Amino acid sequence: YKETAWRGSILFFAMSGLSQISEMYEYSLNSFMSVFMNALSTSRKDNILQNRLRNIKDKLTMLVYDFTCMGIFEKHKLMFSFQMVTMIMDGAEELNRPELDFFLKGNTSLDAVERKKPGPWISDNGWKDIQKLDTLGPEWTGFIDNLLKNKDTFKEWYDLEAPEQTEIPCGYTEKLSKFQILLLMRVLRPDRVINAIKNFIIDKMNDYYVKSPPINYEKIYASSNNKTPIVFILSPGADPFSDVQ
Repeated sequence: YKETAWRGSILFFAMSGLSQISEMYEYSLNSFMSVFMNALSTSRKDNILQNRLRNIKDKLTMLVYDFTCMGIFEKHKLMFSFQMVTMIMDGAEELNRPELDFFLKGNTSLDAVERKKPGPWISDNGWKDIQKLDTLGPEWTGFIDNLLKNKDTFKEWYDLEAPEQTEIPCGYTEKLSKFQILLLMRVLRPDRVINAIKNFIIDKMNDYYVKSPPINYEKIYASSNNKTPIVFILSPGADPFSDVQ
């Protein structure tokens, strides 16, 4: 059962890392353990051990996501999903660290770009990032040459309303993983990165983790006791009185 504990530790640190965004996002180990024990007791039983372990991990991941989203703002929920998925991949040794660093930071080199960009539709920062992208691995080798040789085709793809949903020129849809497509969107169409992140999360997990879980007041009440108060932080215009009543 060590792999379920491993998943639990990954999810706890993904959740506790939210405190770097806001001091309000503080989660205790005790509160997390209540979610963890709930996952153990409510996950589907199975006589085959591997099935049982998978059921526990799936249930635990879902409950932690629900529990965390209950206490964070809407704008931070997708970011938490992304953090959770990348940390799970890292724990399974499936995450390419240099690619993640590039996605978060871009090209940090101070060197000037010598090659001329193929057109004004690529931003200066995007063109600088592409120089670094071309060095990240075998899938990216020759990307700049392909872009320059097929600039009209790439421009047509660039002009699409939702390029992340269509075939990428030069066969890059087949060459790249959903995570690597994030890097491509970052340098060419940064306005579509959020949609590409959702596609990536759905591919690695499922669409549950790109949706905002509905607030269930009965579950919130059931998870409390005389030592765990419930605190409501209301925004202007919100009126949950009837639900609470």
